[in-house]
Amino acid sequence: MTEAAPTSHDHRHFAELYETHDDPWGFETSWYEHRKYDLTLASLPRSRYRRGLEPGCANGALTQRLAGRCDHLDAYDLVADAVARATRRLRHLPHVTVTRARFPRHQPAGTGDLLVWSEVGYYLTDAGLDVASAGLDRWLEPGGTVVAVHYTGATDYPRTAESVHDWLDTFTFLVPAVRLDDEQFQLRVWTRR
Repeated sequence: MTEAAPTSHDHRHFAELYETHDDPWGFETSWYEHRKYDLTLASLPRSRYRRGLEPGCANGALTQRLAGRCDHLDAYDLVADAVARATRRLRHLPHVTVTRARFPRHQPAGTGDLLVWSEVGYYLTDAGLDVASAGLDRWLEPGGTVVAVHYTGATDYPRTAESVHDWLDTFTFLVPAVRLDDEQFQLRVWTRR
């Protein structure tokens, strides 16, 4: 039996990062992260969402902020240590569900009106783009919001921030709403027709 084509960057990369560092990207201490979170929340066109989805939630730093804008929020990550940290951080928020799952193959049942891709899209392979496309189309409700924010510096990831955002621009059912080009990241927001 042959395994399906990989859909994202090698998961061992992330597990190794968490084995050697409690906060590998500085979610708790980095001005870059805190500023990016503030701008991400400010870019949301609606004050409230019925149901949000955040793949690649890491330790839940952004998830905690998004929770204040969602009636229910599903968040997941593929690294067990990250999920454990996010679960501890968010345990006082009963409307937030944190699970261990792999982006883009995991899509929770039902639909929602907010999808946040914070630094996850550039890990997608070609096969991953196909899976993510189908998942986005199935999950996001009419009038729903897609947010994509990605670092623009040099990486060894399969994609760049610009290529992910350009790809999302090709979705005929998404209407561009916000475009922010920072010196370190790109932030894009679309609304579903």
